[in-house]
Parts: sequence; structure tokens; C-alpha cells
Amino acid sequence: MASDSPESLMTLCIDYCLHNLEGTLCYLLDNETFRLQTDIFLPSEICDRLVNDYVDLVNADTLFEHNENFFSLFSDPRSTRLARIHLRDDIVQDQDLEAIRKQDLVELFLTNCEKLTAKSLQTLGSFSPTLVSLSLFGCTNFFYEEENPGGCEDDFNPTRQVLVKDFTFEGFRRLRFLNLGRLIEGINVESLLRPLASLAALDLSWIQLNDIHFLTQWKDSLASLVLYNMDLCEEHIQVIAQLRKLRHLDISRDCLSSYYKFKLTRKVLNLFVENLSNLTSLDISGHTMLDNCTVACLDDKTDQPSTNPGKSSIAPFRNLKRPLQFLGLFEVSLCHVTHIPAYKVTGEKNEEQVLNAIEAYTEHRQDITSRALNILFDIVRIERCTQLLRALKLVITALKCHKYDKNIQVTGSAALFYLTNSEYRPQQSTRLRQQVIQVVLNGMESYQEVTVQRNCCLTLCNFSIPEELEFQYRRVNELLLNILNPTRQDESIQRIAVHLCNALVCQVDNDHKEAVGRMGFVMTMLRLIQKKLGDKICDQVMEFSWSALWNITDETPSNCEMFLNYNGMKLFLECLKEFP
Repeated sequence: MASDSPESLMTLCIDYCLHNLEGTLCYLLDNETFRLQTDIFLPSEICDRLVNDYVDLVNADTLFEHNENFFSLFSDPRSTRLARIHLRDDIVQDQDLEAIRKQDLVELFLTNCEKLTAKSLQTLGSFSPTLVSLSLFGCTNFFYEEENPGGCEDDFNPTRQVLVKDFTFEGFRRLRFLNLGRLIEGINVESLLRPLASLAALDLSWIQLNDIHFLTQWKDSLASLVLYNMDLCEEHIQVIAQLRKLRHLDISRDCLSSYYKFKLTRKVLNLFVENLSNLTSLDISGHTMLDNCTVACLDDKTDQPSTNPGKSSIAPFRNLKRPLQFLGLFEVSLCHVTHIPAYKVTGEKNEEQVLNAIEAYTEHRQDITSRALNILFDIVRIERCTQLLRALKLVITALKCHKYDKNIQVTGSAALFYLTNSEYRPQQSTRLRQQVIQVVLNGMESYQEVTVQRNCCLTLCNFSIPEELEFQYRRVNELLLNILNPTRQDESIQRIAVHLCNALVCQVDNDHKEAVGRMGFVMTMLRLIQKKLGDKICDQVMEFSWSALWNITDETPSNCEMFLNYNGMKLFLECLKEFP
């Protein structure tokens, strides 16, 4: 069973401070601007957590409000020290990086920060003396600056975006780990990287380069190379084979991308095995195999799967000196063979491979993550999940990370329904089930797509109501009432939502009932009944609506008054007459 032990004191304190900045770390200046208390000094271990957890809260908790000057609290390294920060999505703007430019950052991960522009290039330069790890993944506007030929913006002088092509990593002497995934076209990658003396890890995902020979300047230091979705050719393969220090190589691609001409062969895999003797991790997911790389073994079907390279069902890997730690074979036919010389494999063959795929690809490869979630859904719908806690945590992470991706929200919420049913209840801690509820409510709030709404409502039905929803009581009621407000709502969602509303106002105290009544609960139920009466339909929606009105008015005078004021008694008599 998952642990029900409390969060660490650090986690609890960080969370409390972020939800109560004014009462803890800050005071309000001019009733609107936060300022750090004068007697506070916070080391990097605390400041890093404050910033990183703040970003997670803004992105994952729709009730948590972003404060425009939050990053200015960390502008002075004499009182707040930052070292390793991970920022993502649109909450981060140029002025936020500018606010922390005096910090001696060691690690800066910027993911899908599309509001960052070339104004931040100079700020980035201020981190150059100390920066070791940098990610600019998905920051598609980072090399664009605004230019106005006329000096002022109007109909005749519109502002336009101009690509900054002369920036390089000159002066970034300590930089070892760099992610440029989804770098905008037009930037000369070779010139950009040339000043870096000894790169250890480089990610060039989604970048199309005809010539990668410049990578050989780091052949004595480069340990990790990611070329995901790069259209490869024979010349690329020959260059890669020269990078003999590589321990991790990723040449995977999205198999649904039609423009890739390169086909993987036995010869290429042999070349990697022969030349890259330090390799412990290889990802070839999505590739089409041009020739047969498998070894036919008579005992394959009866043997226990083995990671021993000597027994490998994939011929080129029989020459490995040791099993790989990781092998990416998602959407590659090789994932179905019996003997794979790797401890962790991504693929579609079984639950283990699919969970490995979700774990490996969630952060940066949402299309592949969506397809892996869909396979997981098919598995848990039919079979018993053997790694329940891991599966739940991975689905929760995917839903948090991609809350606006329709496919992930649909498949992820569907998988949650099966992973939270009563069969698995004893294995799940209270904290884990609360995380599921929060991510379900986030999905309902962020995405109005019918299938997502239905999946989320069905998942909530797997919980003890109202007990397990008590900690989000107001929020869940508001969301359900919002679903029920449109009179032409999908019939199945309407039925589930009314059932949930009824359960939520049953066996709760009067304070809860009064609070829900003030949200418009009584009026919403009466409106549903009025619609059914007009259509001359007496069904579960009408039945649950009357039951909910009974529960919410029970011993609650204010709700009774609303019921009478909104002609509830008249409607009751009309229903009694129509459906005796």
C-alpha cells in the first residue's frame, strides 16, 4: 500500500509560505507589491524549492493565483540565493528573468516559456560565469526581438519580430549540459555552440541539420546526445559513430511524422555497438527497420525473458559487452521479441514497457505520451494493473504536465477511471487519492471537452462521497453546477453530475448545505426539472434532482426559502400532476 505518512516539514512549510506570502516571508508595499521582510535570509536549498514549487502550483492548481512580482523577491542574492530553478510555460516573462539576473545560477531549465524573447538573451549572459546546465526547450520566441521601423507603433508602423542571429554561448565556460529542443529555424546551431569547450550533454530535438560534423569537436567529452525527430542520413550516422564517449544516444522519432526518409538497418545498429562501447542507454523508438534484425530461437516462446546479450533476440545486440540500462523501442516491432538485453525497455508489448514509455517521454514528447496512455488505458480496461501506484503517479504527472492537451486529457482521465475503482482502493493512500481528485478537478476546470468532462465525472464516482471530496468541497460543487448550467448538456454527463450533486449534499452539515445553496444549487436543480417537465420526460435526472433538493433543504431554512421563492412547490405539484 502507498504510504500515508505526512509530507516532510520542508514541503509543508514551503506550501504554507507560498499560500500565505504576506503573512510569512513578505509584506505588502502600496497594497499591491510584495516585498521580502528585511530580516530574512534564505539559502538556495529553500529558495530553489520556493521558486520551483511556485511554478508547479501556478501550472497545476487553478485556484492558486500568479503574482506578477513574485520573482522580484529573489532579486538580491544577499538575502535570497538561487542555484537550480525549473521554469515552465507562459507564467515566465522577460522581466522575471531580469529580476533574478544577479543570482549565481548553476542550473536553469526553461520549458515551453513562449513569452520569453530576445530581451532575455542579455539576462542569460549574466548567468554565464556559473551556469552548468541550461535548457531552452520549446522557448520558440527566445531568439526573436521586436523591431519598429517608424519608432512608434501604429497602423503605418506595426511592430514586427526579427530573428537575432548573432548570439553565441561565448563566455559560458562552465556550461556542460544544454537542451535546445524545438529551436526556431534560422539559427546557426554550429556557430551558436562553437564557443563551448567541453559539452557533456546536448539535446537537439526537432532541429533539422544537414551536417552535424561539428559535434566531433566534443568527441572526447560528449556523453549524452539527443537527436529526436531529426531526419537522419548516412552522414549523420557516421558522425555519431565517432562520438566514442557517448553513454546515452537518442535518435528516436515520432513514427507518425511522414517526412522522415531514414530507415534503420542492422548495419547501423552494428556500427553503434562496435564503436560506442560506453553506451548504456539507446533510444530508437519510432523507427522503421529496413531489414530483419531478429534471431530466431526455438525456445523463445518457452524461455524466461533474459537480459543476457548472448541470448539477445536482436542480432546486433549480441555483441554488447553488458546489458543496456535503457533501450527505447516504443512503436518499433523489436519490442515484441523475447530476449532484450536491457533492464528498462519502452514499447507496447506489456504494462511494464508502456509505463516505461510514459515515464521517459511525458515531459517533452506529448504526442508519444498520448499514444502510450491510450495503450495503458486498453491494458487496465481489460487486465488487472500489476504496478498500480506507479501507473497512477505517471498518469497524474502527465495530466498535470499537459493540462491543455486534448488527447492526453481524454486518455489520461479514462485511465484514471479504471485505476481508481474499488478493486484497487486498499492499495491507495489518502494522499494519493487526493492527488487524483485534484488532477481530475483541474481537468474539468481547464478543458470543457465532453469526453474529458464525462471521464472526470465517472472517476469521481469511484470515491466515497462526500467524505473523500470534503477537502475540495466548494470547488467540486462549483464545477458540477457549471456542468449542469447549459440546458442542452450531454445526457450522460448530466445524469452523472446530478448523481454526484445529490451525493455531495447528503449527510453533510447545514453549513455545507447553505454554502452550496448560495452557489445556485437550488435554482440549477429546479431548472433541470423544469426542462424535463417541458419535455414530458421523467428519468434519472429528474429523480436525482428532486432527491438533491430534498437533501439540501432538509433542516436548512435558507435553502427552503430559496426553493419556495423560485416556485419549487408549484413545480413539484406540476410534476405530481404530469407523472402521478
